[in-house]
Amino acid sequence: MKKIQKKSIENILCLLIIICPIFDMVSFGFRNMFHTNFSPSTFLRPMIPTVMMIYLFLTRDKKTKGKILAVAFIYLLYAILHLVVFQSALTGSSYSGVKHEAQYLMNYTYMIVNLFIYLCVFYKSDNIEKLSKSVLISSSIYMVSIIIAIGTKTSSSTYIEGMGYKGWFESGNSLGSILILSLFIIIRYAKDKKYRKIAIPLILLEGIFLTLLLGTRVGLLGFILVIVVYLFLEVIMTFVKKGKMNKKMLAGGIAVIASIVLVVITIGSTTMQRRKHLQEIEKNIVDSSREQESHVTGSILEIKEKIDQDLLEKGYMNEPQKQSIKELYQIANQWNIKNNDLRMQQLIYNVLLVKNQHNPIYILLGNGYMANFRELVLEMEIPAFLFNFGWIGLILYFAPFVIIFMIGIHFMFQNRKKITIEFLMYLIGSGFTFALSFFAGYTFFHSSNMMIIIVLNTLLMREMNTIKEKEDIK
Repeated sequence: MKKIQKKSIENILCLLIIICPIFDMVSFGFRNMFHTNFSPSTFLRPMIPTVMMIYLFLTRDKKTKGKILAVAFIYLLYAILHLVVFQSALTGSSYSGVKHEAQYLMNYTYMIVNLFIYLCVFYKSDNIEKLSKSVLISSSIYMVSIIIAIGTKTSSSTYIEGMGYKGWFESGNSLGSILILSLFIIIRYAKDKKYRKIAIPLILLEGIFLTLLLGTRVGLLGFILVIVVYLFLEVIMTFVKKGKMNKKMLAGGIAVIASIVLVVITIGSTTMQRRKHLQEIEKNIVDSSREQESHVTGSILEIKEKIDQDLLEKGYMNEPQKQSIKELYQIANQWNIKNNDLRMQQLIYNVLLVKNQHNPIYILLGNGYMANFRELVLEMEIPAFLFNFGWIGLILYFAPFVIIFMIGIHFMFQNRKKITIEFLMYLIGSGFTFALSFFAGYTFFHSSNMMIIIVLNTLLMREMNTIKEKEDIK
């Protein structure tokens, strides 16, 4: 009976991965049709984890229940304190209010709950393969829907200028991240006799889409990186174990990469078109005080000029914010920052804001993600965890993934002769999420993206356990 229950729970959790693209499409369609931030998936998506969490809690012993309640209390207490602090940081320029800020806290807490559930269920599971297969199915649904959307000319554009294709999905960057991170899991099926007829065409289609059509640097560079990493590991691992090169794999990989580079150069890539467009519009914003191209956005330049002329309406910004805007302007000019490099401007401003606020409460609990002016809300997640959610927020929401990654690094050095390609791909994929989170942003926040991250970390922990079990048998 327990085995049947366990399999049922595993199947339900795998189903949650499979239906992620369906939730995303429903959410996109509903929001665009009714112009609202809510959709049926907003309420349906948390239902499975909530039921699973209640079940896991009820089936634990009293000591474990106590630990779970204690951790839940810590997260709840932090959320309440953060929102109180956030309320105090609001000004007239703040992008949004308490409700929107609470949504971020709920999403990140939802992520931690899911991480706990998947690790509890799959860490010692004999059916871990079904979890990676669910990612293969999910990726197939993403690609089939994208092909249909492009073929029927109903695909949305990646950028407001009409560049790029992202199917029936909300964010091009998030879609690219999902497919890239999934690739770390499914690329192993390219060698599997049973599944390679699905995996190889899927990987090729993803490659075409990510490098030529999506239009993001994450897609173009990420796909090439994953292929290169996998080929390198295959060649090295084959040489170490068999004393010879895997010539077929090496030749095939080089051919794929060479084809991508050749097509990008000859036909062109939406990503390259986007980069060219950004270079062209840089000259559109002129700093009249310096009579040359501005190094901050037009909106930030306007605010800075109003601050200098004391024309900013009362309560629109507090003194630390005003000072940070002026210092951002100076640094942007000194460093010759591009006026459309919004992420760099956001990062500099938020560092300056923490310095100018010099408030220990803000440092611990965060100064509020949505408390900033719209263009200065940090897209880079890791700095946002630190600056906007504070040291405590960083520890609660980000540290669990860092700890798992560090455990993997330690395990790799301790068991370097026993590790597998699967382990290394999961480890590198888990580490790659940090790079995506820092440079692309909204990686851990996006509901479907976070599920792939959770699967990567779960597979990494399970693979370590599998290697240990094999050693114990010997």
